[in-house]
Amino acid sequence: MNLIVFPILIYYIVTIQGNPIIIDTFEDDWDYNIPPEDKPLLLPNEIHHPLPAVGKLQSIKKPVIIDDNHINASNAELGDAVRRKISCSLCKLGVLLLKNEVNQGTPVQEIRGKFITICVDFKIENEVVCSGIFDVFAPDVLPVLNTTTIGVAQICSLCLGEVCGDVENPLHEWSVQFPVEKKPSLKEKLNYVGDAPTFKVLHLSDTHFDPNYEEGSPANCEEPLCCHPYSTPNSTETLEPAGKWGSYSKCDMPKILIEHMLRHIAEEHKDIDYIIWTGDLPPHDVWNQTRGGNLYILEESVKQMEEAFPNIPIFPSLGNHEGVPAGSFPPPWVTETDASTSWLYTELSKQWSKWLPSSVNNTIFHGAFYSVLLRPGFRLISLNMNYCMSVNWWLVVNSTDPAKQLQWLIHELQEAEDKGEKVHIIGHIPPGDSDCLKVWSENFYKIIDRYEQTITAQFYGHTHTDEFEVFYDAETYKRPTGIAYIGPSITTYENQNPGYRIYYVDGDHNKTTRDVLDHETWITDLGKANEPNSEPHWFKSYSAREAYGMETLKPEEWDNLIDAMAKDKDLFKLFYKYYYKESPVRPVCDDKCELQILCDLKSGRSHYRHHICRELEEIFAN
Repeated sequence: MNLIVFPILIYYIVTIQGNPIIIDTFEDDWDYNIPPEDKPLLLPNEIHHPLPAVGKLQSIKKPVIIDDNHINASNAELGDAVRRKISCSLCKLGVLLLKNEVNQGTPVQEIRGKFITICVDFKIENEVVCSGIFDVFAPDVLPVLNTTTIGVAQICSLCLGEVCGDVENPLHEWSVQFPVEKKPSLKEKLNYVGDAPTFKVLHLSDTHFDPNYEEGSPANCEEPLCCHPYSTPNSTETLEPAGKWGSYSKCDMPKILIEHMLRHIAEEHKDIDYIIWTGDLPPHDVWNQTRGGNLYILEESVKQMEEAFPNIPIFPSLGNHEGVPAGSFPPPWVTETDASTSWLYTELSKQWSKWLPSSVNNTIFHGAFYSVLLRPGFRLISLNMNYCMSVNWWLVVNSTDPAKQLQWLIHELQEAEDKGEKVHIIGHIPPGDSDCLKVWSENFYKIIDRYEQTITAQFYGHTHTDEFEVFYDAETYKRPTGIAYIGPSITTYENQNPGYRIYYVDGDHNKTTRDVLDHETWITDLGKANEPNSEPHWFKSYSAREAYGMETLKPEEWDNLIDAMAKDKDLFKLFYKYYYKESPVRPVCDDKCELQILCDLKSGRSHYRHHICRELEEIFAN
């Protein structure tokens, strides 16, 4: 099916809390054929940053488990948190009830009361959180339920993914269109020339700065996010007070920890060439957020970065928590001021203009994505991955290439291919993550496959863990074609140490590959930092080539590592230690957990695990 999956123009007026939301067409007349930015933003650089030394595999320390019942091995981002709390059957029940109430014209306050009752009775959350969830999310969800023509099973399958089975959903099947130019024949990959110039790149992600964090407040509370003066102490557990520098429990980051980390980086890594900053700035109290509050955090976070790195180029991307409600990023066909994202994209354009040229304002205003030239022959593309977010409710109405971002990406990549440029892609949600819509991820995977010789690396955040995703050819899923690096979070939410990533990228010389040559993860031990009269001590946790005995970081090497970990328990334990940034409260990982993580590493395409991970499943079955 082509890109126009809704050929009939629809006119809907839905009144929520007295504010009409009008959708008169799904058409987007924006022209994505924009000439790419062609002025290099980085100065010529002939510096050779020495790569980390390669030695023997490091010893494996067993994790210290404080409380097995308090820990969940899954990462705790928004979509996964929803999936843990809400089963497919409960999703269907809730959506059916809400949809019926909306269709019957039930007053909003009456719907609110019924929603809160269900939310509390099914022990999803307490009344305060349930009330907040309705008040924040209802202005998006109720119009969507009144507008969409798909059924309850299709809605839940779209939002929750594989846990709801493979439900046929023809209105959400679409394909991007590729240029007539055929994919070039594969060429033998070049290797890095020793002692050639390199770039040293800092990757920061998932800060989740919490301005309401308070030392001594309950860190183990009843709400989904704790460490606030108003947090409700857990009635069944001994009070765990929030530490000065943060907490391993359900808490985000105090300002003091973030500023300490930024000062350390500025002092320790004076030779950073540029920074990639992959989003999620606000905290996880999604039931309690406002546009004004999120804009304040955006402004404060940009100010922190400016002060710490006044002369270093910074290239940001947008996280799902920057939206209000979290994960809500209406496509451009939602034009009503109260519902559109203009409030956020206008401020992003202002804040990001400190580092980006004015020529990218067109794409930022339209969809918060952009393309810039770093050096001649070297391009960086920042994507708004929220247009694949599974709990972006507006996509239930129409998920077809929101904001034409993927068609724009194809245009940029074709231009890059024609000019012989190499490209790095940055974004927030990894395309293979379960939070990314199946159909969007499928189309993105085809794009990566088509331009595998142009795209040399991808960089994401979101999961809070230290990991990666391997991409394979879209025909056999056997030949590794690309690698996505998923940087560690700064936040500890939850069971994590704070961390950041340093990459070494092939630099400016005649035979440059623009490959990532090696990377390091730096962390601090939060438990030790919170000891009396102490403060964070930041140190290098590991470097990839040394830790895993890899000659290069090419996709086939990462694929080999996955295979090796599936057969070598000690090697997986080493990876798992770094996965949680050496946290002393990381959960025990059994065979089921191990298989899930290894499968995630092979899954650059979301909700396709059964096909990609068959060989892994056979290994674990035996």
